[in-house]
Amino acid sequence: MKEMNKTIQRGDCFKLLAACFYEPERALFIEEQVGEKLGMLFDSLVPDDARIAREMVKFVEQMDQHTMSIDHAALFVGPFELLAAPYGSVYIEKKRRVMGESSVNAARYYQEAGLSVDIKEPPDHIVIELEFMYYLCNKEASASQNGQTAKANHYREIQARFYHQAIKPWAGDFCEAIRVGTDNGFYVNLAECLDSFLISCENIYNLAQPTTAI
Repeated sequence: MKEMNKTIQRGDCFKLLAACFYEPERALFIEEQVGEKLGMLFDSLVPDDARIAREMVKFVEQMDQHTMSIDHAALFVGPFELLAAPYGSVYIEKKRRVMGESSVNAARYYQEAGLSVDIKEPPDHIVIELEFMYYLCNKEASASQNGQTAKANHYREIQARFYHQAIKPWAGDFCEAIRVGTDNGFYVNLAECLDSFLISCENIYNLAQPTTAI
């Protein structure tokens, strides 16, 4: 039961981190207490860095909607060159372009998990990859709750492969690009949260990592 709860918490953390990269809606962030909820999850999963998640709340409260939207666009959307492109292929393939082989590999994982993904963004967008991990954690926890051990292990194994082969190779560089690209305290702390959380997943997914790639 304890392990299943950790899986649920980890999935919720992936989901909330993904939500923080959406086009920002300051009022909704405050109303839904996204930063507070992330801080509580960090208390359990990454206790040493829970304060970073709570720092995000302070910066949102001090900022107006216009500033959040402008800084979000400069980092992740454009129309000019992105300061922190949110696509894995930009970092993995070192060519500063989207829809490379790593994008195709991400799409293969979604298909393997039985998902039909109809999206406008490339499949290796940070939001899509984080939400996919949330989906896998949720499926693992559900299978475990129903006593379907083999099925739960299957979803954990996909998580491990996706973590090591799709997210880990670029997430650190992406977080560093955010730190370098902005002085917006919300996004700087978001980068720290994402980096810290993903590092905390290392041992969990090392235990489940298979020897073969997709």
